Amino acid sequence: MNNSDESNELEGKVDTNSRNKTQSNDYAETVEQKTQDIAASVGNLISKRRQIWEITLNVIRRSWWMILAIGMIMWASADPGVLNLFLLGISFIGRLLFAVLFMVVQFGALFWFISRTRTVVVKPGDDKQVTFDDYWGQPALLRLVKQWISLLGDRDKFVEMGGQYINGLMLFGEPGTGKTLLAKAMAGEAGIAFMSVEGSTFRGMFWGMDTLKMMTFVKKARKLAREYGACIAYIDEIDAVGMSRGGVMGGGQMSGMMGGGMMNGALTRLLYEMDGISELSRMDTLKARIRKMLGKEPVKRDWHVLFMGSTNRPDVLDPALLRPGRFDQIIKVDRPDRVGRKAIVQGYLSKINHDVAIDVDAIVADTPRATPAQVMSAITKDSVRRALFANREYVKQEDIDQAIQEQLVGMANPIEDMDPVLLRQVAYHESGHAIVQHYVMPDQRISRVSIVRRSSGTLGYMLPVDTVEMYGQPLRRIVSRIMVALAGHLAVKVFMGEFWTGATGDYNMARMEFRNLAVHGFFGPPVSELYRDVKELQFSDERVERIWVSLEDQIEKMLVEHADEVEALVERLLERRDLSNKEVLELLGKNSLQLAQDEGVEMESVLEQIGTSVEGLEYKRRQAKITASKVDSDTTKTTNS
Repeated sequence: MNNSDESNELEGKVDTNSRNKTQSNDYAETVEQKTQDIAASVGNLISKRRQIWEITLNVIRRSWWMILAIGMIMWASADPGVLNLFLLGISFIGRLLFAVLFMVVQFGALFWFISRTRTVVVKPGDDKQVTFDDYWGQPALLRLVKQWISLLGDRDKFVEMGGQYINGLMLFGEPGTGKTLLAKAMAGEAGIAFMSVEGSTFRGMFWGMDTLKMMTFVKKARKLAREYGACIAYIDEIDAVGMSRGGVMGGGQMSGMMGGGMMNGALTRLLYEMDGISELSRMDTLKARIRKMLGKEPVKRDWHVLFMGSTNRPDVLDPALLRPGRFDQIIKVDRPDRVGRKAIVQGYLSKINHDVAIDVDAIVADTPRATPAQVMSAITKDSVRRALFANREYVKQEDIDQAIQEQLVGMANPIEDMDPVLLRQVAYHESGHAIVQHYVMPDQRISRVSIVRRSSGTLGYMLPVDTVEMYGQPLRRIVSRIMVALAGHLAVKVFMGEFWTGATGDYNMARMEFRNLAVHGFFGPPVSELYRDVKELQFSDERVERIWVSLEDQIEKMLVEHADEVEALVERLLERRDLSNKEVLELLGKNSLQLAQDEGVEMESVLEQIGTSVEGLEYKRRQAKITASKVDSDTTKTTNS
């Protein structure tokens, strides 16, 4: 019994101890929890006070001027002296702010004004719009550009196929070949807007103005493209803005606060705009976001800007401008050939009142290698002026002939009281050119011989024209040109007994032609000069002098042989002062080409008189075939008989 009681008593003590321990643990947890709650409350209180303090400081920092103003107003209302001082301060600050605002507005207006570029805009339907029907003489060139123009005019299928437009076309060629007119015709043919600007207009008075002008130009082009579906942004004489920046290809580095320099900013901006021309502008991006917020699909872009540039100096352009992705296509606009010139002459004749008897072929023959601008000026400007002052309402052949002469050698500026001996010397000089020209270069036609002074400074001239478009020539034709150049000076010596001045241009031409012969191996291969640049080549004077003297001897013999013709031509020049081709040929004998034509010689080309030598294999093989054909024909006749 005692044992069981003791065990029960022990178990009760253990339960009491465990119970006490559990209660103490609960109490500790409760105290810790209350401590944490108190700490959190204190932290929140401190945080709220700190936030209130920070908000107060922010309000004071942002509105201190308002608090100060309220304090000043209260102080000023209490003291009239402070009020006067306060009003003076406000007046001074107001004037200062007005002056600053006025300067900002003034400079803003100034920069806006000087950043404007003088652009020519031609919109579809304008009276000054031109198409391919107004661009004559270059059919192959038109076929080349028609593909891209058709894509600008009909864009839907091209875009659906995933096609990407070219960014630019670069036109290069000699002045007056019709680069600007081609760009305008491309825009008119596609029915899109055209905007052109001259390259030098991007030059600004202040640094950075060229960049601003370029930005304005491209912005206008984008606006026109959105309105009409596409726009051609044309920069004439683009070398003024696109010259090489490294100084290696003709560019240079010049800049300053007052402008000038090489307009590198405009070029850099142009490159940037061409690279990003297909990207959305800020306004387009904003509109797309608004449509997206409204649950609508963004409007697909359906416009394009095609940049075009023209230059007659493609070698100085920056390489970055000509890489693919910018000016993708480079097109040469060359002088028109004979067929092209005929189309140009007929086109401009259709725009003026003219005699129906005008010989178009004669005009074409008298304008070899002429540019479309020269033909246009001669027909629509100079010839009409001459007809008007001759009291006629239509243009005659003589008007156009004289207008062409004015384009080539300058306007007539005769010397009324020129000494007879001086005038005779000029006549002998030009007659010498004409005689040798007629006999040694039968492939050319003497268009006119004149001893009337021209505005270019020449006292007279003999004008030969090619009867065949020349894109290559035998070297002996160059020798013939040298003989023609030397003939005027030698004619004066032969007929007047001594040399006169007035042959500087002829001798310079002869030296250039001798150099041309040397470069093409006429004097033998210049092996010792291979390391030199072509412009620095030096050739043996001994070889050149020997041939020069030989040519002079041949010229003198020819002049003596045809002395009667020289004298007849001189007398007619002194009488008429100006002779046409027909009038010259009446006084001269027949050359080798005319004799061959009279004999009925079959010729593939007039160049056979100078371009096919009897020493050539082609001539020998052809003669052998002709001989064999004759033998076969004779054999057949003998057999039949």
